[in-house]
Amino acid sequence: MSKHDIEIRRYLLWRKKVKGKTISIRLYEVMYVGLTMLWSKMGKPSLKTTVYEFIKRKEYEEELLSGQLFRKLIKEIKESPSEDKTGYYLSDSGEQLTHEDIEQIEKEKDSIIKELTTNDFVERYETVSRFCKLYQSWALKKKSQQAEDITKQESFEIYPYLPLNL
Repeated sequence: MSKHDIEIRRYLLWRKKVKGKTISIRLYEVMYVGLTMLWSKMGKPSLKTTVYEFIKRKEYEEELLSGQLFRKLIKEIKESPSEDKTGYYLSDSGEQLTHEDIEQIEKEKDSIIKELTTNDFVERYETVSRFCKLYQSWALKKKSQQAEDITKQESFEIYPYLPLNL
């Protein structure tokens, strides 16, 4: 694994502990993180180049289209059941997910994979870009809200940007 700059490492820490992610955002985040890591590994080329490389790699099929990365997320969530067994506790963010949330993640995962599964590179490019932009929009809104929180002052949470700007 390549060494990423401080901005990306801070972002990766922030994304784990931020609260209020919807089911869709949790899944879009998987793609955004993958794209960000590839962008950093490639030496931060243009976004167009990065997305194109992202969708044509064999890892795209092995990890995204197969659902492997999404299943990894679901597995991590399921490995931390809440004490009362009514759901799952996410220790990084302190959030609770229900069994119904996991069912919804499974349904969303299948829907996203269906959209990503195309041999047309233009459609792949547009779909990945759209999902990553949706995540970015949510993350920037969350950062804006956190910037107003006095308890977050002087921390990365109030830094208004993400490492990769779509």
